[in-house]
Parts: sequence; C-alpha cells; structure tokens
Amino acid sequence: MESHVTYIKPVEKDLNRPLWSVVIPTYNCANYLRYTLESVLSQDPGPEQMEIIVVDDCSTKDDPEAIIKKHGNGRVKFIRQKQNVGKVRNYESGLQASRGYLVHQLHGDDMVREGFYEIMAHIFERHPQVGAAFCRSIYIDAANKWTGLTGMLKQEDGVIENILDQLYVEQLIQTPSMVVKRNVYEKIGVFDRRLDCMEDREMWIRIANHYEIAHTNQVLAMYRRHDNNATNLTYLNGVALDTFQRVNDIVDSYVDAQVKARNSKRRKQKQADFWLLSYTYMRPRLNKKQRLQYMKFILSKYPSIKAFYQFIKAF
Repeated sequence: MESHVTYIKPVEKDLNRPLWSVVIPTYNCANYLRYTLESVLSQDPGPEQMEIIVVDDCSTKDDPEAIIKKHGNGRVKFIRQKQNVGKVRNYESGLQASRGYLVHQLHGDDMVREGFYEIMAHIFERHPQVGAAFCRSIYIDAANKWTGLTGMLKQEDGVIENILDQLYVEQLIQTPSMVVKRNVYEKIGVFDRRLDCMEDREMWIRIANHYEIAHTNQVLAMYRRHDNNATNLTYLNGVALDTFQRVNDIVDSYVDAQVKARNSKRRKQKQADFWLLSYTYMRPRLNKKQRLQYMKFILSKYPSIKAFYQFIKAF
C-alpha cells in the first residue's frame, strides 16, 4: 500500500501554527464555493487560530479564484494546479500545504453549520488520545434543501469503541463531518492514489485501524448530493462498482483477520445492498439480458431471499 500513499511532511517546529487548517479542494464547483466559504468564515476565529486553503484542480468551467476574491474576506489562500492532477493528488497538495494541528477537509460544494469548529475542538480536548473525530451530517441537494440525515452510532458523545468493525462493514462518515489530526496523515499517509472515488471510506478505515475515533451526535456538517457531484457521476458511469471492490481489496490487505471474520456476513449483506444501489443507477442503460446478468452477479456474491426480492422489485 505504501507505494500508493503519500506521507505529508511534518510542519517545521519553529513555525507558529494555527489550531485549524480548513482545506477546501475544488474542481468546477465555483457556483457552490461561495456558500462553502461563508459557512466557514462565519465561524472564523482569526488567522492565529485558523488558516483556510482552497486548492483547485485546474477548473475548466468556472473561476474559483474570483469567488475567493469576492467572498474570502482576505482570509483564504488560493492554490491552483498547473494542470488537472485528479482528485486525490489535489487533496495531497492541500494537505501538504496545511500547518494546523487539526485538519478539516471540506469539499467545495459542502458546508458546515454554526458551532462546527468550536464543538469539534472541544471533542479533541476531552479525548486527546484520538486521531480523528466526526459529527453527524445533513444531506442537501443543489438548492440547499435537506434530503436526509446520517444516523446515530451510539447515544452518548465520545469515543466509539468498535468503530473499526463498523467502518469495515459500511461507509458511515461523510468527508465534511470528519476532522483529522495532521500528525495522523504524517504517520499513516493521506488518501490512496489507486482510488478515484470512495477514497474517503478507505482513509477512515485506515485511521480506525491505527487510532481511536470520537464523535458527537450534533448535526454540524452538510454534504451535497446533486447530478454533477463527483460521487453521483461514478454511479452513472459504472466506476463506483469497480472502485467499491478495489476499496474492499485494499482494506482486506491490512485489517486484522479477526475483524474480517466477525464481520464477514454483515459486510456481504452491505455489499449486496451497494450492488443493488449501483444497479438502480445503471438500470436505464441496461437491456433485459444485462439486468439478468447483474442479478446473477449479486446473488452469486450474496445468495439470499432478501437480495433476490430486492432485485426483483428494482428489475
């Protein structure tokens, strides 16, 4: 795995460091960037406590720098790639440029709610041993309307004892809700270059494989899902299905055998659910023969009456 992962360099010891690095990667999403910046700047504790970095992957359809000049209040550092380097390498550039102790990667079409930075900082103060912490998220659409909400993993805020088992089975953490100590990225590396989507799922599992993770049930982040969202596009073009299996293979290469054994059945069920979700996106492009092949594939991986019934309903 190491050849596919970059380890960012530690910050020089004699530099004055802020508590927060807010790293905002962008690519052709400048129409949402204003709202992203406003959600951060409304909580801005000042340059001694927070730096804000927008790193753009050579956008071709809009001008994020113009948005920053107009709405950034002089507080936002802008980095533009000379050429398109891809999502994960763009992330690397932003994380490498960060100097804060706590890193919040916030996609350029997502937002945070009032109190995010204060509340998340308090979690790390109460649980200094953790490598990361997250909150609950609201799903929003292109018009900022609420479409869903992530669930509660436990009743009380604090460290989640079995988080590795839970993340091994399914994705539970959306990127805008997650805060990671910078020295975690220094020690275990940043996002895996083999992945062009779902890179966050593998990253959170890798963190949980090495560190404790804390959470709060407060709903402080907003994750946007819309037609041009990078994740949605991977479902439509079929990339998501292949990448999903690649993530599983990568994770299985380093997760302890006992974790895999005790979660095998639940993971297979969640895999079947994901394949069915992928099918619903692909269905309009498939003929009857291809749909049957899809059903055969799903049932071969997770043979069950439930999976068969769900597929028939979606057929």
